[in-house]
Amino acid sequence: MDITLDLPMSPGCDLLQRVPLFKTLGFQETLSLAEITHLEKRAEGSKILEQDSLGGALFIVKEGKVAIRRREPTSEIRELAVLREGDLFGEMSLIEDQLVSADVVALTQVELLVMPRRDFENLLERNPSLAAKIYRTFCRSLSDKLRKSNTRLYEATQKSSDQAKALGFPKGRG
Repeated sequence: MDITLDLPMSPGCDLLQRVPLFKTLGFQETLSLAEITHLEKRAEGSKILEQDSLGGALFIVKEGKVAIRRREPTSEIRELAVLREGDLFGEMSLIEDQLVSADVVALTQVELLVMPRRDFENLLERNPSLAAKIYRTFCRSLSDKLRKSNTRLYEATQKSSDQAKALGFPKGRG
C-alpha cells in the first residue's frame, strides 16, 4: 500500500533547510520563512547588488554562480568570492540598515531565492520564538566569521612582519 502525503510546500522550503543559517529551525518554522520568499532569475553578467547601495533582502543561490566583487578607491575591482548553489549573501541587510559592501554579479544565469527584509521583520514580530532562534544563529555565524577574519588578519600581519625583517627594517615601536 502506497501512502502519499500532500503537504503544502513553498519553492524555497527545501533550499532553506539546507542553508546553515536556518538548519536549526523546525519544519513548520522553515515553512513560515519559505512563505515570505520568492524566486528570481538573473541573466549572466547582471548586477544583483551594487556596492554602496542599501540592501533590502537575503539572497540564496538556487542555481548558477555569482561573484562578490569590491570596487576599491583606486577603481581596482577585487573578486572576494564566488558563491554557488546553497550559498547566501545579503544576510546583514536583514538586521541592519547599512550600505552593501560589495557588488554581487551573476557569473552564469542564476536563480535566487529572495527573502525581503520587511517581510522577514514582520514574520519575526509575529513569532518571537522564531526570532530568538534565528538571531541566535546569526550571532553564531557572525562570531565564526569574526574568528576567521581575526585569524586571517593575524596571519597577514605576521607575514608582513616577517617580510619587513627579511628586508632589514627595524622592528616597529608600539
